[in-house]
Amino acid sequence: MALYYNRWSINGRVAKDPGSLRYLPSGEAQLEFFIAHSRPLSGKGTTGKTEQVSFFEVVIRGPQAESCATYLRKGSPVFVEGEARQMPYPSHGDAPPKKRVVLQARHVYFLAPGIDMPAAEEPSGVEIPE
Repeated sequence: MALYYNRWSINGRVAKDPGSLRYLPSGEAQLEFFIAHSRPLSGKGTTGKTEQVSFFEVVIRGPQAESCATYLRKGSPVFVEGEARQMPYPSHGDAPPKKRVVLQARHVYFLAPGIDMPAAEEPSGVEIPE
């Protein structure tokens, strides 16, 4: 029996405004965006840096993609759950094909109310990074 487990959970802030909402041939909505995740650094060899920032490409599909396109903006705090997937880069001429690893999101949770989200409440028990 093969064991398959590929689950990622990450929190961070949207690194730049999400791209345009696209619709696949199946009619399903798809949105791609990047999140920045920072973690504090300590110990020897940090050369004055106080944190390390990593960027992750996120792809979300379906009705959640439409919600993300409507409400997410640069700096929005989010929590993303999904799995790692390899996707091809767009090919350019005779260049050999390349692949990139993206987070195929199952769920995107908005951690703070945005300007365009009337009647949204602050989630309880969730620490929002500054």
